[in-house]
Amino acid sequence: MLKKNIKSIAMMKWAKSLFPINRSITGDGVRQTINFVKKNINKNFKKKKIKSGTKVFDWKIPEEWKVTSAYIKDVNGNKICDFRDNNLHLLGYSKKINKILTYKKLIKNIFYSKENPNSIPYYTSYYKKKWGFCLSYNKFKKLNKKSKYKVVIDSSHFKGQLDYTEMVIKGKSSKEILIVSYICHPSMANNELSGPLVIMALSKLLKPMKYTIRLLLIPETIGAIAYIKFNLSRLKKNLIAGFNLTCVGDKGPFTLISSKEGKTYSDKIAKRILSKTPNFKVVSFLKRGSNERQFGCQKLDLPFVTICRSRFGDYKQYHSSDDNLKIISEKKLRETTKKMLLIIKEIQKNKIFFKSVNCEPFFSKYKLVRTTRKNANSDENYLFNLAAYVEKNYDEVELAKLFKKSKKQISKKIKILQKNKIIQELK
Repeated sequence: MLKKNIKSIAMMKWAKSLFPINRSITGDGVRQTINFVKKNINKNFKKKKIKSGTKVFDWKIPEEWKVTSAYIKDVNGNKICDFRDNNLHLLGYSKKINKILTYKKLIKNIFYSKENPNSIPYYTSYYKKKWGFCLSYNKFKKLNKKSKYKVVIDSSHFKGQLDYTEMVIKGKSSKEILIVSYICHPSMANNELSGPLVIMALSKLLKPMKYTIRLLLIPETIGAIAYIKFNLSRLKKNLIAGFNLTCVGDKGPFTLISSKEGKTYSDKIAKRILSKTPNFKVVSFLKRGSNERQFGCQKLDLPFVTICRSRFGDYKQYHSSDDNLKIISEKKLRETTKKMLLIIKEIQKNKIFFKSVNCEPFFSKYKLVRTTRKNANSDENYLFNLAAYVEKNYDEVELAKLFKKSKKQISKKIKILQKNKIIQELK
């Protein structure tokens, strides 16, 4: 299953190179990240792009954003904050400005967090053009109310593109396992980098198997919506199980954000593997907040879940400058990678079946039941139920669990149904 040993992969080294990049939903930061992945991780990642203005369902690909510099100084030339010191200081997608403002006017565009008074919070305004800066609350309190401030943001919005990248490990089957994360946040480690780091590691570890594996790095939300728009027929036809990875590098216990109904094959496989880990948690789709919002509902009915350690929003460093390289580790990233390898292996080794006929099969025709009977006996009921439950969300393990049988007993009955062409294996 593996090309190399996971111990030979140094994800934190990659993290140190990627952390300073100013990523957003479009722009040079995303392209720098993709180029790093292609050059340093796996050349088989393919670059993809979608033009600004392209309509994708209810949304539209926004203009590209580029920022050269951004800072605030007081009238004496003392620096208050500088985008070059920490890219979280700038409100994401800020428009251009070069003005001297009073304190009263300045603070209308200053963002801070009282809950984490020493950290710089992360704010964006993707779809309404405005400008702003983010400061720690303690620094904000020290601003001189009587002073004036020089505010400079050298940025531009223009017709460009949204970039993403994917790698396909072709299997014997065109049926797919999809593993997704996002590359659209600036310098944050657990929330931004941990998911892509695990996907990068998987790209170096995995080799072709039964089912095709697709590794996808996209801007969150708009990238997911755009990807679905142009790949919907393939997703509906071929997707067996999909997993979004986010916040998977810290010390928190593994957490599953379930699908809308919590009953897809992705839910079942993730629980099967992750329930063996200490303090494993399952949270409702009501707690969603990442790409499961797109792949996992909105009329699509795709088998898709999100896997975290500490769920986004549930750890104090989330969306702030405290979400730095100190809160993720090689050890935890490798643990997550190993769990994803187990999930992939579990899907690859177990068979899924589907019915070849609509409605209930005419079992008498196949001489699988008695033609004269008052009621079905236990063996006949077992066959009826097995044929009824065969579908995309049940592999042999799930069927065995449902009917309280061994996998060997299930396989024996399945062979009977296969022989009579009542069911077929998913291939």
